[in-house]
Amino acid sequence: MNTRYMKKMISMALLIAAMTMPATAQQNVPTAVIDSTDVDALYAQNLLKPGEKAPNFSLPDYQGKKYNLYQDTKTYKVIEFWASWCPDCRRDLPKMNEIVNTYRTPHFYGISFDTNSAAWQKCYSETFKGGNIVELCELKKWKESQVSKDYHISWLPTYYILTPDNKVEFATVSIDKLAQKLEELKSKMNE
Repeated sequence: MNTRYMKKMISMALLIAAMTMPATAQQNVPTAVIDSTDVDALYAQNLLKPGEKAPNFSLPDYQGKKYNLYQDTKTYKVIEFWASWCPDCRRDLPKMNEIVNTYRTPHFYGISFDTNSAAWQKCYSETFKGGNIVELCELKKWKESQVSKDYHISWLPTYYILTPDNKVEFATVSIDKLAQKLEELKSKMNE
């Protein structure tokens, strides 16, 4: 078999393989990971660890009011990193709304990586009904945001629970694991 023919066949095979691969909202994610039921095992391993001091941030809400994480020192905090364009985030938003309405003790912060203000606000207003969540967004791309780098975000959505003194209590990419951990911490948060 001649080399030219072989190169042509390999190129065709690669092209066909690339065209049949499923698209995902996450960047650079192997297909095997997307099909897995526990992406947390892969993507939560690089998040900030329990006991580490959470980096401070000062981010605006949709009206331009800035919120500083370190100003909030009286209670636990839950931070949700998400975006309206992310299918996994959209899937989890109704459950996040339930969590926000169930646990009144921690302060909830949603940090969006949307670049379109109208899309972000529309998604937020359609999802969060009666909940007490502060929605923040710099209108910067996920990979360009300093808060994304500071919190080691490599998957959306990502969730953190912080203690009143802003140390990491828990980090996950699973809404179910977040809900389970909040239930475990319920009595501790109400002290």
